[in-house]
Amino acid sequence: MSDLECGGRCFGEGEGELLTLTYPKPLPMRLDRWLVAQRPEQSRSRIQKFIDAGYVRVNGVTGRAKTPLRHGDTVELWMPPPEPLPYLVAQPIPLAVLFEDEHLIVLNKPAGLTVHPAPGNKDGTLVNGLLHHCPDLPGIGGELRPGIVHRLDKDTTGCIVVAKSQEALVKLQVQIQKRIASREYLAVVHGQPAADSGTIVGAIGRHPADRKRYAVVSDAGGRHARTHWQVMERLGDFALLRFRLDTGRTHQIRVHCAHMNHPIVGDPVYSRCRRLPVELPGQALHAVQLGLNHPISGERLVFEAPLPPVFAKLLAALRRRTQSGAVLSPTALSMAEQNLRAFIAAVQRDQGLQQQLSTTAAADADEVASIARGAGFEVRPNDLVSFGDGALVDYEDEDYFMKPLWWTLAGSGAG
Repeated sequence: MSDLECGGRCFGEGEGELLTLTYPKPLPMRLDRWLVAQRPEQSRSRIQKFIDAGYVRVNGVTGRAKTPLRHGDTVELWMPPPEPLPYLVAQPIPLAVLFEDEHLIVLNKPAGLTVHPAPGNKDGTLVNGLLHHCPDLPGIGGELRPGIVHRLDKDTTGCIVVAKSQEALVKLQVQIQKRIASREYLAVVHGQPAADSGTIVGAIGRHPADRKRYAVVSDAGGRHARTHWQVMERLGDFALLRFRLDTGRTHQIRVHCAHMNHPIVGDPVYSRCRRLPVELPGQALHAVQLGLNHPISGERLVFEAPLPPVFAKLLAALRRRTQSGAVLSPTALSMAEQNLRAFIAAVQRDQGLQQQLSTTAAADADEVASIARGAGFEVRPNDLVSFGDGALVDYEDEDYFMKPLWWTLAGSGAG
């Protein structure tokens, strides 16, 4: 390869950025290592690609990774413009922008919008919309694409930050890793946690039986995950929780909520109780707040995303049902408990019901509740799960099941 022709491009000509640096150290140092230190916004592999392509010169001669630099050497680095990716197409997708400058953009992501193209979603994603919204992206890793700092599940709504340059991406990712950036979420969950706050620590990995799901697994079988939670409102058979993440594992909040026996309302993967006062597009999980230091200026920025209308509608419906704003109605709780205890007492007396409830299908709380309603008792699945702090159910593989002969565990005459 000649000094003038580099991968079909002329060195330093056309679009791109040409940097001229002087090596200042008294002791020699490898070219690749020094360039990585000088250009922290570029990954090590990216610097290596520049060198391999002939885009780096030392004193006018094409350099190699191991070229030793000596005091006073002139190093020229030419960075060509980012190349478009054929599978990424700009599409006019509406975006709710919370903040934007030349380095980053913060969005309020709606439900139903996948963040990045994948085999099942090749277009119509957040990235496709960003390519249309930001036609002058400087690129990431030499490719014309936005830098995804962190992700939100398809049906999770709220704050998400995207980098416009490699430098912004690297610095924001470091903030996520070192917990300089803060991420807080709101979710409506089934049931009422016994405490007002707590921390869930449980490694997350692939579900052993269903590879499309995740679960809390052994430390050796998954990645460390920590979620802090606090009850914001108690809403009858539901609760509004606020979460703060120390880690960012796939489905982390959803898996941890299911693990503590309080799955998120509307979650199609980790929740089984789907009878809700409002039809939801997916899990009622919203990234309400994002805090970070600006990757260039260092200024602390905090963004808040308003609740999506369907989430607000769900809260309003649950508050109306409690008839006391955001406090659990003792009368409503007493009525639900009375209905359940009356059903349990009937089962204890009726061998026909016992036989019906001994089938394999009746291990499911939804099926038991259906049998109860068929017998004239208004019983809900969550009533069965929460009775006696979970005394009637077993929790296995991120799911709960009625214990065998569970009606014998409720006490004589159901207490």
